[in-house]
Amino acid sequence: MHNICFHFHISQPFRLRTYRFFDINQHHQYFDDYQNSYLANRLAERCYLPANAMLKELIAKYGDKVKVSFSIAGSSIHLFQQYCPEVIESFKELIATKKVEITGNTYTHSLASLHNKTCFMEQVKLQEKLLKEVFKVRPTSFCNTEIIYSDEIGEWLHEAGYDVVLTEGARHILGWKSPCYLYCNPFQTDLKLMLRSYRLCDDITLRFEEKDWDGMGLTAEKYINNLNKIPDDAPFINLYFDYETIGEYHTADTGIFDFFKALFSQLAENDKYKFITPKEITSMKVPCSTMHAPWPISYSGDEKDTAEWLGNDLQQEAFNQLFKLENLYKKSKNKVAKENWLQLQAADHFNFMSTKWFAHDSVRRNFDVYPSPYQAFINFMNVLNDVKLQLETNPEKKA
Repeated sequence: MHNICFHFHISQPFRLRTYRFFDINQHHQYFDDYQNSYLANRLAERCYLPANAMLKELIAKYGDKVKVSFSIAGSSIHLFQQYCPEVIESFKELIATKKVEITGNTYTHSLASLHNKTCFMEQVKLQEKLLKEVFKVRPTSFCNTEIIYSDEIGEWLHEAGYDVVLTEGARHILGWKSPCYLYCNPFQTDLKLMLRSYRLCDDITLRFEEKDWDGMGLTAEKYINNLNKIPDDAPFINLYFDYETIGEYHTADTGIFDFFKALFSQLAENDKYKFITPKEITSMKVPCSTMHAPWPISYSGDEKDTAEWLGNDLQQEAFNQLFKLENLYKKSKNKVAKENWLQLQAADHFNFMSTKWFAHDSVRRNFDVYPSPYQAFINFMNVLNDVKLQLETNPEKKA
């Protein structure tokens, strides 16, 4: 029997306004309320609400035979609270079924794990607090921003009390090994690692609408045929997606909802497969092998590295200047400026500065708002400079 884990990630970011100059010591709204409202409601209508309704229907029909997990960045939760609270309610209904797990994540979809432990752990703790307040859950599994992971990051998370981490089944790390087995951190062997089967995920995320599946598009039957090719003794199939894959990257008229509904139904009715959530791993008695990741890996591209966010001079300069403000952040009493500094850690700001992308990888750039990486950099640095001034002034201002 294969244990199959479906994990969906939500990280809808705040959009920066375009600013060139600021008045010193004035309170500024750096984030584009119109774009944030538009995108949150668009995604709620196209993806979150109908997809949640589909999952609720499947769980009502199949019970324990359908389970999923989610990681929802705190910035997304705040957007839902502000612009479409019905999304929050729909997730609460799913969690109440006890067939849906909410994993840990960073508070602002942050890249802090690539800088230092202190900033990263603050993001983790802020997210834990928010999940407790909104969903009444305390996560024991963790899915980092863009499933970034290294041995060191794993040690930090183990120290923070996490039992399971979801990350990428990177070829250069695994070598001949398969992602369909259970692994652990080499220095904290109690920390289990569930590795994403990225080729199977890419079949849906990148190739769902291609017509090279026997001359037609991908169907649930064809997808399960591929799953059936996995050796019988491989215990896990881990499938991690951006939730926006359902309804946004592939819109409803492509048949994506019908595909997932049929896929979940056929898997639930097939004794060869069993749905699990990450936290269930800790109680399972299965062999576990160590996986050594001396440098950070991620979901990105063929390289599975962090070049998408820190691969060019623009990104590295912005990243370094951002975290130079850490001490100012700690000393400041300006709550608004402190929150803005946390929001500037979001991976998407650095993604907009990327020069890595090719046409076939552009699905994740649906919401790009800059005409070039250079303008994204200039705008980010203008905002960052003003946030620095706000942190230095130290007044405690109301949001």
